[in-house]
Amino acid sequence: MTSRRSIIIFWTLLLVPAMVLAGFAFRQLSFEQERIRRAQITALEDQVRVVAQTLDHSTATLQANLTRSLLNIDTGNLSAPVLGERLLAWESTNPLIRNVFIFHPRKGLLYPQRSRAATGEERQFINRFNPLMTGEISFEFNRPAGREGITAFTGTAGSGGLYSLSRQSVPAVSEKKSAPSAGAPKAAPNLEKSGWIPWFSDNQLYVLGWVQPEPEGMIYGIELEMMVLLSRLITDIPQTSRPGTALVVMDGNGAAIHHTGPLQFNHDPETKDAVARMDLSGRLPHWSVCVFADDSALSGSNTFLILALVLVGILVTAIVSAGVLITRLTLAQIRDAQQKTSFVAAVSHELKTPLTSIRMYAELLLSKRVSNPGKQRTYLEVMVAESERLTRLINNILDFGKLEQGGKTYRITEFDMGQCLNECIRTNRIRLKQAGFELITQIPDQAFPVKTDRDAMAQVFLNLMDNAVKYAESGNFLKIILNRTSRDVQINIEDDGPGIDPALKEKIFDKFFRADNSLTTSKPGSGLGLSITRHMLRDLGGDIVMDTTLARGTGFIIRIPIHE
Repeated sequence: MTSRRSIIIFWTLLLVPAMVLAGFAFRQLSFEQERIRRAQITALEDQVRVVAQTLDHSTATLQANLTRSLLNIDTGNLSAPVLGERLLAWESTNPLIRNVFIFHPRKGLLYPQRSRAATGEERQFINRFNPLMTGEISFEFNRPAGREGITAFTGTAGSGGLYSLSRQSVPAVSEKKSAPSAGAPKAAPNLEKSGWIPWFSDNQLYVLGWVQPEPEGMIYGIELEMMVLLSRLITDIPQTSRPGTALVVMDGNGAAIHHTGPLQFNHDPETKDAVARMDLSGRLPHWSVCVFADDSALSGSNTFLILALVLVGILVTAIVSAGVLITRLTLAQIRDAQQKTSFVAAVSHELKTPLTSIRMYAELLLSKRVSNPGKQRTYLEVMVAESERLTRLINNILDFGKLEQGGKTYRITEFDMGQCLNECIRTNRIRLKQAGFELITQIPDQAFPVKTDRDAMAQVFLNLMDNAVKYAESGNFLKIILNRTSRDVQINIEDDGPGIDPALKEKIFDKFFRADNSLTTSKPGSGLGLSITRHMLRDLGGDIVMDTTLARGTGFIIRIPIHE
């Protein structure tokens, strides 16, 4: 009961800290996982910010270059037809230009003319920018660069071609004209006006660039081809190869207009929220750069988490395994202590029995009350037999102590196993006959040379014969067979007694083990004979096993290496 309570207390003290440690480690790992996830999102946000700034810078550079080109077209006071020809020539060679126009503050739209629009694209241009081209909205709303910024207009087509307009503040994107070409008349910089107008029509973004080189002079400009502009900007978008992510440029309607990355992005923006989003500047209002990621991308550190959990699991398993090992060792020690206690009691009984017999018969002979020579001889034979029994028991105890401490020494010699076996049989033949056994031997006349410890072999045979006398007393014969195989000399010792349960074929070789361990049993023994026998045989390179093929009785097979 005390040992059981101690084990329960031990496991409580072991498991509670182990579980607390595991819980604390799991919590810390979860926090670390979330921290790494946030760091990944921050990295994606930084990537989006860099891409958005790059696109804005590229757009600003492109618009600045186009503005300078527009200012350089009219280096003098050109007439509208000549200016129109130059603009059309430039349009035909520059894929960035979708349409060109000329507007006079007082005369209205000079090109393309409403009544003479040559193509459907020109008519669509006139309708698209009708509020500007009719003077309903002045180009003056777009302030020069360096001032308070510009106002982007959104036009939504309605019935009768009318537009409802709204204003929103965006950063300044207008450009001043750079220094004019050599030989060109120098215009006053503070009078030059230019700018870029983001314009929405039918939920689509259009961008109009314009310049007014002279005060109260003609305003002329271009409309950008948005697809070509996008193709130019795409070259500045890095190709992301990070698993589970997609870098997407989206327009004002939430439609993806460019996509890069291994994640198969669904173009429906409502099906998945962006992990990171950054709107572009007023040059491309409502356009944004987004990063979409699936769970595997944001949980890419699951490898770390799994590895950490495995390590924690190994630690907890090691602690529990150590506890199991300690528990098993403790139980084994308790069992050994109990067996040793039983062994001491059994040995005390074993020693007392022959000593009592020797003393009793010695006292009878000493008292001279037994005058019959036959009885005197019988008493002396009993005393000799009990002395031999006592000697065997003491030898077993001494051998057990030496084997336990690893101090058993062997004297290896070369001899004939058949001769050694015959000597042991002759020595014990009378004792076996008195125990009621018919001795059957099958020992060939040929030599069986072995190189081992002769005294140890004699003790092995003696222990097995003692077992037969003790536990097979209801049997009628003891059979001893000697033969050889290609690898060893084999000795079979069989009896026809009650036998041993085959389930105990290994247990019976454990120290202190007895099939009947009761101290009140009529079968004396210490539970050391078979354990010592196997220990010595294995030390000498041989072995002993229980023969489980017998239909009745008990049999043992001894194997001893052959010495050629």
